Amino acid sequence: MNVRLDIEYIGTNFCGWQKQKTTPTIQDELEKSLKKIFVEKIILLASGRTDSGVHAYNQVANFYVEDSLKMNMVQLKNKLNFLLDKNIKIKRCTRVSDEFHSQHSAKEKTYLYRIKTFEPCSVFEENRFWFIKRELNIDAIERISKIFIGEKDFKKFCKTGYSGSTTIRKIKKISIKKKSNYIDIFISGNGFLRGMVRLIVGCLIKYEQGGIKESDIKLAINNKKELKLRLSAPAKGLYLYNVKY
Repeated sequence: MNVRLDIEYIGTNFCGWQKQKTTPTIQDELEKSLKKIFVEKIILLASGRTDSGVHAYNQVANFYVEDSLKMNMVQLKNKLNFLLDKNIKIKRCTRVSDEFHSQHSAKEKTYLYRIKTFEPCSVFEENRFWFIKRELNIDAIERISKIFIGEKDFKKFCKTGYSGSTTIRKIKKISIKKKSNYIDIFISGNGFLRGMVRLIVGCLIKYEQGGIKESDIKLAINNKKELKLRLSAPAKGLYLYNVKY
């Protein structure tokens, strides 16, 4: 059977999603717990990797397993949540068709980037927000964010070493919500390159600070020129927010 997991996690103490040999990761924790339940090696397929320190409100993964236990999906969710690290929680377990693939079947992903301004983060917020000491000009950020909307080549907005077949992605929407001194930036698209969201957010803030010009961003998006000052927003403010199928 093919099982879909909807997962939320705090990524602070993990070295990202993808399994590694010597460091704790989300995938590794989940696969260890699944092995204890099904007594066989389980390989999880995720909608996408999250980097070290990045969080998720709704990561989606799936795995294939023999249905020998005839397990109820609510029971599976409860068993996993009992075994898992306290910073990882299964929201739902669902049986899906054999054709479902958490990455290849995805039609849209939304990331959320969270910023707190002026007043320092509390101990409960410290690893959940990017703290910026002053107020930000939201109008300026909203205005420049429109440059990124549409299907474009984001080669200059991904981490070095990318080996995929194309760097063209389509950003469908960027929305910015401000409440008091909290700013939430939502970015939705058909897919994202590694580090792309953090580099876009860093670019928005660098522009607002006067560190780069609109013309610099346009040249970078058209893949004609590197940004003079590339700023990757800290991992701790980034959340995989939702995946649509």
